[in-house]
Amino acid sequence: MGEGVPHGSYSDDTVGTEVAGIGVLLVDNEDLVRRGFRHALGEAPDITVVAEARVGGDALRLVGEHRPRVVLVDPGRATPQDGVEFVRALARAGADTGVIVLTSQARDDHLFRSLRAGARGFLLKSLSQEELVYAVRSVAEGKAFICPAMTRRMLDRFEILPPPDERSATASLAALSRRETQVLAGIAVGKSNQQIARELHLTAATVKSHVSHILAKLRLPNRMHAALLAYRLGLARPPWSPVDGPRR
Repeated sequence: MGEGVPHGSYSDDTVGTEVAGIGVLLVDNEDLVRRGFRHALGEAPDITVVAEARVGGDALRLVGEHRPRVVLVDPGRATPQDGVEFVRALARAGADTGVIVLTSQARDDHLFRSLRAGARGFLLKSLSQEELVYAVRSVAEGKAFICPAMTRRMLDRFEILPPPDERSATASLAALSRRETQVLAGIAVGKSNQQIARELHLTAATVKSHVSHILAKLRLPNRMHAALLAYRLGLARPPWSPVDGPRR
């Protein structure tokens, strides 16, 4: 954003209009941060940054004006008083708007409080462009997305996993190809698409396609649920030893 641009939208001519593709609202008090995310999202043909905001009140107003499909927000920077309440307000402001929390701090309490407040996504600002675009598309479709690093940390908090039912487990595995089973095992231990691609000697695009097929075949909403199922099916070992107990 250039000098003299007021808090809020940098594209006032789009106010109250429908945007082709996925409309995104960026909320962060740092101009350089917003500029970086705007540039990254601008290379995706189906994503349009419809507005930007520096502070909380402007963001809530812009949700009503622009009706974005997705809001990317660092609640700590947008409103230092109570970021979780701000996330909750954003989630309520637009019934069809999915909120993705952006943060530079990988804190478990931040993750869980954000999800309870209604956020559909949780991303670290160190994420790749591919992960950012994938997350926006996923949330726009009504799904949830948590970055792989935080998925692993969240799974660490599960102390008890229900025992697998042999019949349902066999049926679930039978629905997957051998390669899809390998990709699912990688998801379970929090690996990104790029990491899985390197280990299996595939392209990231191919892994992305496998992930989509896995979620569709198993009727799962996101990678987190896929990871939990993989544990239940015995495809991957939980991040704690059954003898030592959960890691603290």
